[in-house]
Amino acid sequence: MNTILALLKEKSVKKIIVEKEDVVDTKVINNHQSISLNLQISVEYAHQENACAVMTFGEYILDWLYNVKANELKPASFDRKEQTIKYQIIPYIGQMSINDLTADDIQKMINALKKKYSFSTIKKTYECINSCLKYAVKRRDLPFNVAESVIIPKNMEREKSDVKCFSEDELKRIEAEAVKCYNNGKRIYRMGEIVIFLADTGLRIGEALALEWTNINFKKKTVTVRQNMVFVKDRNSTDKSYKYIKQRSTKTKKGSRIVPLTAAAIRALMSLKGINGSTKYVFATSTGKRIYPRNIDRMFRGILKKCGIKGTGVHTLRHTFASRLFAKGVDVKTVSELLGHSEVGITYDTYIHIIQEQQAAAVDVLENVL
Repeated sequence: MNTILALLKEKSVKKIIVEKEDVVDTKVINNHQSISLNLQISVEYAHQENACAVMTFGEYILDWLYNVKANELKPASFDRKEQTIKYQIIPYIGQMSINDLTADDIQKMINALKKKYSFSTIKKTYECINSCLKYAVKRRDLPFNVAESVIIPKNMEREKSDVKCFSEDELKRIEAEAVKCYNNGKRIYRMGEIVIFLADTGLRIGEALALEWTNINFKKKTVTVRQNMVFVKDRNSTDKSYKYIKQRSTKTKKGSRIVPLTAAAIRALMSLKGINGSTKYVFATSTGKRIYPRNIDRMFRGILKKCGIKGTGVHTLRHTFASRLFAKGVDVKTVSELLGHSEVGITYDTYIHIIQEQQAAAVDVLENVL
């Protein structure tokens, strides 16, 4: 009887059928008859559909993002993946049932994205879908991953835009302007040395602004890169604002690295130590707080304007650093390691035109020798 009562409490039980087999024993105790029976109990359960059968792909992938990927992604990476899902995926296939989603649906979406987005954006979009569906298969929410048969337009990989780099003459003018003073001796650009530092180390602006004096080894002439300053969505805010945080890791796994310092970079740091030596941060405001990237970018554009050079972002200094290394014959693997790229292929794809120019120059030298 206890078994039957327990079954009656289960919501998934639709029907209970009890059949009497035979009487095992009969007893009369204190005017009460006790009968022992062999019973056969048949239980019919209500049909339970897979929970994801009624979910749209948009609902499923957002649930995967917020409840699964949130545990392993850095804040900035989480923001980027959320943007990819909301703006590249959901508008195209978000309303489809996840069980009805086909490879053709994803392929059509990829082909549509190709008309207005870069290869990098399309690749990230596909990887996001593929990763989500792999998870669904692993959970047995789906029998197989339909994204595996989708083809990314490989020909787009060759559509690379030339990266902007400064010439040696432009860089000299920029660095000279960055450390200029007024007639009274006051510095025009309080943090002007960051221009020289970035040009001679190739650090990302977020990596540079995360530096503390403990990361600088003047004796060994090296800078240790371990962290990154980023703007991320404030998830606790109601007005969808962003906050400036220190990410306790670099952009990529290989981003954590030790970069040698040139004599020019050392001089720039020594000059900055005279300004910020009492603060924790290498690049700090006059009140000792961290500097925002936009303030450095605004200062840098002002320097370019004074030099009569077309305005561009501070990231161009990173490209210039790589370009100068290639011009000196440094191999792509070493350049990749110094830049902190996750793989050599990224370095090669980014600087393909520069590398090809250096290769052509090398062949010319060979011809002159012969």
